[in-house]
Order: sequence, then C-alpha cells, then structure tokens
Amino acid sequence: MKNINNFLSKTFLVKPKAFSIQMLLAFLLSAYFSYGQRPNDDRVLLQGFYWEAAADNPGNWYNIVGSLSSEISNIGIDMIWLPPPSDAGSLEGYLPRELNNFSNNYGNLSEHTTMLSALNNNGIEPIADIVINHRVGNTNWVDFENPQWNTDAITSGDEVWSQPAYFNTFPRGNNDTGTPYEAARDIDHTQTYVRNSIKQFLNNLKAIGYKGWRYDFVHGFSPSYFTEYNNASNPTYSVGENFNSNKQVVQDWIDASGSNAFDFPTYFTLKSTIRDNNYSYLAFNGQASGGIGWDPRNYTTFVENHDTPRYDTPNNVLNGNNVGQTYAYLLTHPGVPCIYWPHLFDWGATPKQQIIDLVGIRKAAGIHSQSALEIVTAQNGLYAAIVTGNNHRVAVKMGPNSWSPQGNWELVASGNNYAVWKEGSTTPPSTFTVYAYNYQTAYTWNDAQQATSGGWPGASMTDDGDGWYRTTVPGDCTNIIFSNNGSGQTADLVACDDNPYYYQGQFYPNKPNTGGNSITVYHRYRTHAYTWDSSGATSGGWPGTAMESLGNGWYRHTVNNTDCTNVVFSNNGGSQTSDLYTCSNEPYYYNGQWNANPPGSLPSSRTANTVQELHPIANIEPQIYPNPFNQGASVQLVVQQPKANVTVEIMGRTGKGATAFNGTLPKGHHTITLDNETARLKVGLYFCKITVGNDTFIRKIVKQ
Repeated sequence: MKNINNFLSKTFLVKPKAFSIQMLLAFLLSAYFSYGQRPNDDRVLLQGFYWEAAADNPGNWYNIVGSLSSEISNIGIDMIWLPPPSDAGSLEGYLPRELNNFSNNYGNLSEHTTMLSALNNNGIEPIADIVINHRVGNTNWVDFENPQWNTDAITSGDEVWSQPAYFNTFPRGNNDTGTPYEAARDIDHTQTYVRNSIKQFLNNLKAIGYKGWRYDFVHGFSPSYFTEYNNASNPTYSVGENFNSNKQVVQDWIDASGSNAFDFPTYFTLKSTIRDNNYSYLAFNGQASGGIGWDPRNYTTFVENHDTPRYDTPNNVLNGNNVGQTYAYLLTHPGVPCIYWPHLFDWGATPKQQIIDLVGIRKAAGIHSQSALEIVTAQNGLYAAIVTGNNHRVAVKMGPNSWSPQGNWELVASGNNYAVWKEGSTTPPSTFTVYAYNYQTAYTWNDAQQATSGGWPGASMTDDGDGWYRTTVPGDCTNIIFSNNGSGQTADLVACDDNPYYYQGQFYPNKPNTGGNSITVYHRYRTHAYTWDSSGATSGGWPGTAMESLGNGWYRHTVNNTDCTNVVFSNNGGSQTSDLYTCSNEPYYYNGQWNANPPGSLPSSRTANTVQELHPIANIEPQIYPNPFNQGASVQLVVQQPKANVTVEIMGRTGKGATAFNGTLPKGHHTITLDNETARLKVGLYFCKITVGNDTFIRKIVKQ
C-alpha cells in the first residue's frame, strides 16, 4: 500500500537542519497555523486497528472497539486512530471508493456511529485515517461517485492513460504535485471542486463524531493542501504518514504543512537498537536521534503500525519479551506516543500490563510532547535518560547493563531490559509501627520481594503486656505475615501507617477494645439482629433478637462475652443486610458502612459517654468500607446541594486509574459500589479519589 523505496534503506540520517530564511518563515507560519499540535501536549494515541483487523473480524471491528472504549479510557488513552472510514475497493480501506459512504468492511453506518459515540462519551478523541491521495471508481478506473468527480480529477501522468485507448478520450487533470501511486488513480488537488469536496468529506466525518485526522501517504501531493484542508476542518489533532528514515525529509514536510508527523526516524532507530543491542543509536549530539530530538512538539512516536510488519521485514525484531522496553522509551519521552493495538490487546498479559503501567507513569509525572530530555548515557548495552514532567521527573534505563539514578528516586516499573523511576516529590515516612493481638512474630517484605525482617519467621515483636505486640517496619506500607514463631501464621497481609492494628483478621486505625465483655451494635431503620461466632448463633434462631428502639429510627443490640461479632440486620427477617462483621471500635452500621461514631441523628437522651455529638452533614466526608478489603468495597458519600457532579476513581501509585463512577447525584446519602474495579486489583496499596462538586477527597485503600 505504501511507496517503500525510501525506507528500505536503514540509514539514520541526522544531519543538522539547514534553515534558510524562507524555510524559517515557512516554519514559523506552519507553527502558527498548526492544528492539534498543542504546546505541552500530554495526550496518548492508540492505533485502533491492524492490517488484518477487517479480515479477522468481518464487519465487526467497530463493535469490538466500541465495546472496549471504557477500558481504553481507563488505561489513560486520549485519542484513537481508526481505520479508513469510507467504502473502499480493498478490504483494509486504502483504496477509497465512495468517500461519503461510511459503511465499510469494519462495520455498517449504525455500528460506525455507535462506536464513535462510545469513544466520545468515554473522553477518547476518534482520529480518522484520511486517504485522499488516490481513489478508485465504482465499476472501472475512473467513475467516481459520492462525491462525483470527473476524469480531470486524475493527474495527467497517472498510469491509467497507458491503459486501453479509450481512456485517452477523457479529459485529464494537471501534473501530479507529489509521488505517484500505482494501485489507484492519483488525485489532482489543483482542481478547486476536488478540494471543496474533500473539505466537505472531512466535515461530514466531524459531524458523525470524528475529531482529527491521520493523513495517509502524505508525499503523494503538495503539503500546502494539508494546510488548506486543516484550515477548513479544524481537527483537534493532525498527523501525517511520511514513511522515511531521513528526518530532514519528514521535518521539511512538517514545516511546509503545519501538521504533526509520525516519527519514522525514531521508529527505525528503536528497531535497530533492539536488533543490535546498541543503545548508542538513540542519541546524537546529546539529543534524541529521531525527530523528537529536533521538534518534539510536532512528532508522534511509535514502535509499530499496521504497515511495518509487512513492509519492514528486516526490522521485525519485536516480541513479547522485548517490546516493553520500546514502550518504556515512547511513554517516558517527548513527542505524542502512539500505542499499537496488537501490543496492547493481542500479545498477552505481560506486554499489556507493562504498557498500562507506563501510561500511568507518564500521566502521573505530567510528561508531555515538549518535556525536557537529559540523556545521561547512550552506549552499547545501555541507555539512560531523565525526563522532566509538569509534576515530577522520571528516569528511564534501557538495555542489559546496570544503571540507576542517584538521589531520592522510587522504582515504579521494570521489565526485561528496562526500568523506570520517579523522583520523590514527597518523602514517605521512613518507618512506622504495626501492632498485632496475640501474635509474637512478624515477617515483612517489600514489593521487590525482598525480606525486610530477616528470614522466616521474621522478627520477634515487642510485648506491650496487654496481649498486643508491636514491631517497627520501613516505608508507609509493608507486606507482612504474623505468626507465633512460625506457627498459626496469618495469610499474606498488607499493613499501612493509617491502619496499623491487626485484630481477629482485620486491620484498624486505632487499637480495638479487647476486654472481651460485650459489644453493642447499632443500626438505623432495621429492627432485628442475628449474630453468631465460630461456635454458632449468639442471638437465637433467625431472624435473631428484636433490637431496642432508641427513637428517631435507631436500634441497638448487645452481644455479651465478645469484642467482635458477625451480624445480619433485618426487619424481622425482611430487607436483610449481607453478612457483616464488626468490633467494638466500629459499632454503628448506617447506609452500608460501619462507623466508629453515629453517622445519623440519635435521640438527645443518649449520654456523652455512649455517643459523640454529631457534626452537621456539611462536614461528613466520604467513607470507604471495608478497608482493607479482599474483593469488593463501597463508597459512602453525602451530596449537600440539590445535585452535584460526582466522580470516584481508583488509582495506583504510578497514577494509572479506573473510573468507578462519573455522574450527577441528587442531595442525600449515596452508596457507590467499587466491586467491578477492586476485584481486578492486585494485593497492595491504592488511592481512591472522590470528587463531589468542587470538593475532592483522597483516601488510601488496601487490598489484602
């Protein structure tokens, strides 16, 4: 499909840019009139197809992409480059036939627009693959419909004129302004009516939901026409395919067109780096050797696209074991990075997770298209660089040789031949104390699977004399197993500085009452409590004991000879809760959550030693229960205004996140279930970001 004469040569031409006054003026004008190339652009692009996508999924590709739109958005991807949108004479769409017919081999018009709506609704900008250098007719080489063009829309030098003699009777267009393309009719963009119909075609695409353009085979006609088409359609993003390893050629097209371009020089460099294990290729004169070393604002970096596995066979060196390091480069470096669909969705769990983690790191650091790049070293077996984002710096290392940054850095991602660190913007506590009831030994280890308390069963804990034992551990969270010198061990746990007390299978922020006398549980609106422990029911048969009414909707029940209890609340067997568990430090159950203090109105006759005075609703902050959790958890929040925009996001330390809720809620108490998001999380520490109107709350949550 592409002219491959230029890129079969694998030279890495990095000659200095030769600026004349005319070139400088053209550059300044193109920068002024550029479309979609935002200063400090922090967007990430996904190529939303591959060459065989239509063949492998006949008529169903749009449905597949639409169904994954939420997942794509949660990864942190901002734009998606979709296949050619028009009816075509080729399966893949690169021989366009009826430009304004948006049913094609990827799906019909309804499926097409449904996908675009799903993407836009998830905050992803759809980018159309625009093929306007060439075109084919409906029944023969020259009958163009929808829009209708005459034969003068074909350049005079097109090879159709060497075909049967009757073609010589048709009017011809002007000379080609670019590289000819043999498989279809070359289009004459000097014709005003042709350009006007192309502008209408682009605006028709915007009307169904597209936001920007990826221009195919851009050396097929003069770059000035791309400026005209972008002026007429105002895309949010414009990028051209100039398949050339010579970055002077690609840069000249950028300067003349005012559009972004794919960084083929970086592509060739990365592939050769992996092939030769020579990371010196990645630097030239202290700068990145690809296009991003000259003009990072206007380059889109990538490591593979739909064409390269077919055309660039000498450089087919990537596999699931080494592709991670190429994305470590793309997603930590300047430019706008483009992820290839098969690498994310088809190459297995490891490359996918590596890409997801690296996108999160880029977003958390605030790395953008013009982030400052400092190359520390580039040599055989090792590349190291430091990149400055809006939020903090990151360091990246590629290659088999050892290297790490000096100073306050935290390792946030690693894989075969790569590692990424973030510079500490805040210093976590160097140590904290963790407590366990009736456990005397603690074995601890960090996320790198390194023991931090010696060999099993770990360190002996200090006896506080009341059944509690304590030990000091590094960091603000730690992996931990409690035992009694190796016997009666717990499962693998995660302890954090804000939930340091471990008692009967659960961590608590404050020391639980272990007196063993009784626990009084409270519930609002439900009248019966069924309680039990390991030996059986402690409140009679189902539905348990009728609770004491305290007035104003509150009821209470006391369970003797225990500090903790299992309980199900109900209305005499109806409207029952799920199986619950609580201890004496959190006896109040309301709106799906246990609380240490009563979260709703209680009668004024309650004394100060049984309940604290309540704050007004305006001061109630969102709560998460249970925390720590095993699978599911929920957020309890209060909307004070008549209605408010509410979002709930789950984020890891690297910044990657998933949106659990995004919508408008009316005034009152609400429960938002996190089960779908938390079930997919690995054991560890996460953050829950809750936004209610103009207020934002961040909560630590721990999955055990």
